Amino acid sequence: MIKPFYASCLLALLLLTPSLVIANPTASQYQQILNENLAENEPGVSVIISKNGKVFFKGTRGLANLEHNIALNEQSVLRLGSISKQFTAAAIMMLQEQGKLAVTDDIHKYVASFPTEGNLVTIENLLTHTSGIANYTDDDDLFDKEIQVPTSVDDTLKRFAKHPMVFKPGEAMAYSNTGYSLLGKIIEVASGQSYKDFIEQNIFKKLGMTQSSYEGQEIVAHRAAGYEQTEQGFINTSYINMDWPYAAGALISTPTDLNIWFSALSSGKLISKASYEKMVSPFKLNDGSFSSYGYGLIIKPLNEYTVIKHTGGINGFLAHARYIPEQKLYVAVLANSNHINPIFINEKLTAKALGIALPEFKKADVTAQQLAPVLGDYRIDKNTLRSLIFENDVLYSKRTGGDKTKLITMSKNSFYYPNSNNYLVIEKDSQGQFVMKYFSGLSTTPTEAIKI
Repeated sequence: MIKPFYASCLLALLLLTPSLVIANPTASQYQQILNENLAENEPGVSVIISKNGKVFFKGTRGLANLEHNIALNEQSVLRLGSISKQFTAAAIMMLQEQGKLAVTDDIHKYVASFPTEGNLVTIENLLTHTSGIANYTDDDDLFDKEIQVPTSVDDTLKRFAKHPMVFKPGEAMAYSNTGYSLLGKIIEVASGQSYKDFIEQNIFKKLGMTQSSYEGQEIVAHRAAGYEQTEQGFINTSYINMDWPYAAGALISTPTDLNIWFSALSSGKLISKASYEKMVSPFKLNDGSFSSYGYGLIIKPLNEYTVIKHTGGINGFLAHARYIPEQKLYVAVLANSNHINPIFINEKLTAKALGIALPEFKKADVTAQQLAPVLGDYRIDKNTLRSLIFENDVLYSKRTGGDKTKLITMSKNSFYYPNSNNYLVIEKDSQGQFVMKYFSGLSTTPTEAIKI
């Protein structure tokens, strides 16, 4: 006989588990996703969806400028943040194809004075974030006090050189904006051009990306303003001199141009297919395991698909772009405020395009007594727990080493994260143990944890 709680959990799981359905979405359905999740009179997003390079949806929601009440449109130009890294990586591959460098080169061939504490660091280590070189954006003092000041490439590298290495090359993958600044300097040395000129002439101009550029003080038509949300409301984002993000994050563009870019990149129009495949291949670490970061791009599985993606975040702007090679599906979301989660919006658009059904994520009132059976610690692996905590009438999830994150109840055994497509379902297994099923990133297969 199935216990009542177990039966209700099974029903919830069946209702909540994402599934693949046949879909042929309309433009209005995609626009509805934007309208349901973003306000018309606040900063917002500009998005594009294409297949085989052919655009089948462009859309916007929100304002490009709050003070002048100007709406975002498909020509609005926004900062890319770290999506810039894939352009830097492709520039390296272009120079390798021209015989001007090799990714196996020691970086000291191009930046002789940058300290690596006696370690051999290759260009490939910089591309894959496996160099062990520290990430300058982790230096709060630098980030808070210095990034507003004009500087030069050489001066920023001298400043970054003060940070000690964090591990030996190839031992691990740890995100390093400093590494991509070094790549920018390597591009300059190898090409004889400034990073700005190389990217603009050899990529943007060549591909007809007319609304893309390296951000400076020039007047840019249709440039969107960037915002931050505070308890008092929206404010203009803090200033950053773009000499600091440089080759790690100083580019601006539109979703239309990004679609041109990735279509060219993935089809062999800009670099060879072999070079592109190298960019989107996981990197083998010293211990034989693989990192999911290739050259300026992240590679992850998604159900029966592969996702090639990257996120960007810089003062006043957030971005997320992904490519599903099996479907030749490209989805890019650019946002002009720090309160918008572009991954959340991108996943919803991707789910609609691929026919992945998601829960409705509707809040249900659940009492503390109803929640009591599922509260507690769940073991993910020998070193990691995920805890469900109910404090002051608020439900939280907390992973070992992480902060508490608010959850919203869908039922007494199903919960979702605000501004996210990730959620939890808890059921009892055949032995009567509580099992937490965690669905993330549109996956139809959850990770599981057992209550202890």
